[in-house]
Parts: sequence; C-alpha cells; structure tokens
Amino acid sequence: MPRYLDPEAAKANMIAKNVWPISVWPGNGERWLSVCMDCGEFVDPIYRNVMRPKSGGCRPCGRARGAALRKVPENQAAAEMRAAGVEPLEAYPGVDVPWLSRCLSALCPGLWEGDPAGIRPRLSDARLSRVSACKYCARVAVRPERAVFEMIQRGVEPQEPYKAAGMPWPCVCLKCGADDIAPSYANVALTGQGGCQRCGGRMRVPEEQAVSELLAAGAQPFEPYPGVNERWRSRCLAPECPGPPERIIYPRLGWVRRGAQACKWCAGVVIAGDEAHGIMVAAGLEPLEPYPGVRERWKCRCMNQVCGAEVFPTLGSVNSRGTGCSECAEYGFKRDRPALVYLLHHQGLQAAKVGICNLRTGRIEKHRGRGWQLYNTLSFARGRDAERLEREILAEWRAQDWKPVRNAGHAYDGWTETTALGGDICVATLWDGVLELRSLLELEPRGAR
Repeated sequence: MPRYLDPEAAKANMIAKNVWPISVWPGNGERWLSVCMDCGEFVDPIYRNVMRPKSGGCRPCGRARGAALRKVPENQAAAEMRAAGVEPLEAYPGVDVPWLSRCLSALCPGLWEGDPAGIRPRLSDARLSRVSACKYCARVAVRPERAVFEMIQRGVEPQEPYKAAGMPWPCVCLKCGADDIAPSYANVALTGQGGCQRCGGRMRVPEEQAVSELLAAGAQPFEPYPGVNERWRSRCLAPECPGPPERIIYPRLGWVRRGAQACKWCAGVVIAGDEAHGIMVAAGLEPLEPYPGVRERWKCRCMNQVCGAEVFPTLGSVNSRGTGCSECAEYGFKRDRPALVYLLHHQGLQAAKVGICNLRTGRIEKHRGRGWQLYNTLSFARGRDAERLEREILAEWRAQDWKPVRNAGHAYDGWTETTALGGDICVATLWDGVLELRSLLELEPRGAR
C-alpha cells in the first residue's frame, strides 16, 4: 500500500517548488491544478514529478531556466546563425526561442518577387542543420505563393489558399477542365505524380470502358477488370508478337493510358534467351553464362582479339544504347589505364565524396566548379585497382551507417558516393581510412616500388 501523505504537507511542498495548488488534493500520481508563482500561468503538474530533484511544477518556466543556463553571448549566437545561413533581425532571445531572421541565400525558395520570407529558426535548430537554418532552403516548408505557382506549372490551378504539403488541395485541371480533383502539393510538386487523376490515367472507369481501352491497346482481357493499377491477365492480339504461342501478358491499364505498350514481348522488355544471345554477339560480346534477364549484368567476353576482356554489361544497355565492351569503348572509365582515387569535401554541404577517374579527364575540375575542394588523391597504374578500392570505401561507409548527403533534399551528380562530415567524422579521418583499406587490399599505388 502507498504511504499516506497529508494533503496540507503536500500543498506546502508544492508551494516550496513555487506552484500554488488551487484544487483539492487528487493523489500522489494525479494532476493537481495549480498556479505558477513565477509566471502566474495555470499548470497541472503531477505531485511526485514535482518532488523529484531539480524538477519544478511549471514546464514553461523550466524551459526558460534551461535556456538561460545554455545561453551564449549574443555575438557568438549571431555568428552561429550566420554560419547556418541566416541573419538575425532582433536581439538574441535564447537558445530554444524562435529568433526572427532573414535567409542569406540569394536563391532562397522563400524569396518571392523580391520579397524575402520571414523565418524564425531557433539557435538550437541552427546548430543541428546540415544545409541551412532557413526552413525554405532546407526544403521543410514552402512559401504559399510558390506552392500555387508550382501547381499551375504542373497543370492544376488551386482554388483555395495553401494549407499544408500533405493535405488535399481543391484544384481545377488546366488540361481537361475537371473541377472535382484535390491532389496534395507533396504528390504533385515533390513526387511528380501529376495533379489530375483523369489525365494521369489513375481514375477508375466502368468495366466496359476499361475493356475497350485494353482492346484498343492490342490486348484481350481474360478476367474481370481488377483496377487501374492492378495487373490484368490478358492475351496479346498482335499477329507478329515475338512472345510464346499463348502470348499471356499482365498489363496495367494505368500504364497503358500513360503510353506504355500492353505486351511486354512486343515492347522488347522481355526477350527470349536465343534472341538475347544474338543481340550480344552482334554487339561483339560472347556470353559466358545463361541469359539472366534484361536488366541483370551478364558475364561476357569481348570478341575483339586485341581486347578479349571479360565484361558485365546488361542486355538493356546493349540493346537500347548500342553499347558493347566497356574496355574497347572510347567513352567512360577505362579499367586498363592509369586512374586516381580522390577524396573531396564541400563546406556548404558539410560532406565528403570519394570518386575515381582516369588521368587528365577533367573530372576533378568539374567537381571544383560545383564547390568541392580536393583533399587528396591516390594514383594507380590500372583503373581496376582504383575501382576496387572505391567500391570497398563505399561499402565501409555504408556499413558504418554513414548515409549519402543530398543538397536540400535533391540529388546531384555523384551524391551516392558522399557521406556527412561532423562530430568524429572529418575529412582527415576518412582519408586515413582510405589508406588503411588500400593497405588491407594490398593495392600498390602507381610508382610504388
């Protein structure tokens, strides 16, 4: 049984913690309506929580006291905000208090027709930001005027003020005129799904109309209409279909509406093994393994007697782009030529990037033009060694759960070969790891004896 506590003694203990109870004693574990003796606000703390060491009864006052303990000089706080990309516009209020500021980026998405958006980041949030303390540059908010503009650009005109990225937004389609659609800003502008279900082929229609659409695309359905984005068992009607005799296919009506062919055989997405073998031989490659599929790497040998290298192209790349042996090609990375492993770092992104290139290709200079700075390089006599080291470096980074870094949520050239800097991770530490991996793999740098 819990120990009996005299209500008057409990009230005296609460008053000693600067909260004055104004209701009857509810019990040790229940909320007790009180008034804070410091700020005068109504509060309802739990008695046993208030009695803990270093605890109080008023949460807002507790936060204010914590902020005061963590408060730094105003000039230091302002310098930290500027380093995070924003300029304070008022006196420093505290580390956890919103601070009226303006974004320093000339390309800030919050800027609209010359009018900068007001932002109120906290210093504590600015310290954690990787891209910017500005919510618009960090892509966690969008200015309403820009949201309307982006929706119109994508073919739908909003009919109500912007509320939130994930909320349905009543619009009118500028293509078909539909006025009963309500896509969200996130689906239209951020994920590119399209604003109008009718124009995008996502609208469910009666079965008779669905059957006629599929027949017009050259396929005969064998079962009832399952839905616009569900696979529909059918038979290809093309007399010259390269598929097997039964020609059974499973198209989606939504895909057909967006321009895809109903039959995977006629579209060339699925290719028989004998035909695939012939395509590779015609491209100068001799398959060394059974056909794995259109998008899978296929071990082959270059039929060029001078080369004879083993390569791993996909049938899709050979069939669609006409590529063949990567060793004989006059483009791309050459595994049989000298190459560099390089480590770059970017101040704005707070990221490091590893990469490989052949000598005198201008690859590193291209990255320099985008704000990257070269930290160091390793030279190898063969590109294969550089490629192997890069692969092991990235595997090591991902094994440590070091994620690649995007630019304000957006991908860019080479972003998958990056990792964030900060804390115990610095560019010098990363380079030490590169050298250690090179030693473990027993890869000799170019010119080593």
